[in-house]
Amino acid sequence: MKNHNGIQVNEISEKTKASFRTRVITGLVLAAICVPAMVFGNWFFAALIFVVACIASYEFIHVLHHQKHRLWIDIFTFVMTISFMYWTMIKTQLSTGGSIIDEYNHLMVNDIGISTLGISFTIIILFFASMLTEKFNVPDVCYYLTMSILLSLGIQSFYFLRFVPISGIADIAPYKYGGDYLLSCMLFLYFIIGTCMSDIGAYGFGILFGRNKINPRISPNKTWEGFVGGIIVSFVCSFTFGILISYFNIPLLKGILDFEHWYWILLASLIMPIASVIGDFIFSAIKRYYSIKDFSNVLPGHGGILDRIDSMLISAIVLTIFILTIAHFPFIK
Repeated sequence: MKNHNGIQVNEISEKTKASFRTRVITGLVLAAICVPAMVFGNWFFAALIFVVACIASYEFIHVLHHQKHRLWIDIFTFVMTISFMYWTMIKTQLSTGGSIIDEYNHLMVNDIGISTLGISFTIIILFFASMLTEKFNVPDVCYYLTMSILLSLGIQSFYFLRFVPISGIADIAPYKYGGDYLLSCMLFLYFIIGTCMSDIGAYGFGILFGRNKINPRISPNKTWEGFVGGIIVSFVCSFTFGILISYFNIPLLKGILDFEHWYWILLASLIMPIASVIGDFIFSAIKRYYSIKDFSNVLPGHGGILDRIDSMLISAIVLTIFILTIAHFPFIK
């Protein structure tokens, strides 16, 4: 149909309306669980992310369940993936003798990284497994290894974005939130707004105005109209949020993403929706290659945990690298 200005709007089918209602209901339930954990942080947030990490790890491993290769390969991959996710915390606690808990019982996370020894060991064992059975071949090794590293860095980035305002990085002193949980979660909330509004904007603009497909081979429903709409909605919402709270002296991240450094907030607000779309396409490509619709059906209307956090994982990694780059290369400030 066309409105009075001549802009053509797509007809919305009953199936699309029903799907939208299911997505909204599931989204509200998820928000009721995740928002309190995000605000209170600490072990509430850590427990939630641990559950997400375990389910997501199971989902990417389960993609190859039809090959019926040896169970120990999957168990080994699962265990190593979880160990990768918590490597930075383990390293801080054990290797350096430092504490990961501050005086207010906040978890301290100020970096991401994976053990080179752990990766090397995983590569050797997985390739050894591919030599033992023809049902687990070299492409499977590459898939398991890549997904293990990607998911681990994404989960680490979730922790980083939630706790780095408290922890501080490089020579930048942390903002003194004290025991105020709400103020310390603003960076993570900014990230959530940037990624979720990208998905919502792209979904809405795609349904209403989408006509020109971006890459039908990988994701048949993604359109350029949705892509542009998602970037606009995400940028406006995240940049406005970041600037407003920084203006009222609640910095997203003191010394990097604050009112004085507004240009980094602007750039981050542009980067997040683009990274989100890339993340969506990465996981869509995996699903198309393995001929699956969703990674699981644990979330009605959304598929699996990986289907829900695919864009968030890449966006979190990119935003974390963006922050660490500014922090460790002060000359670019």
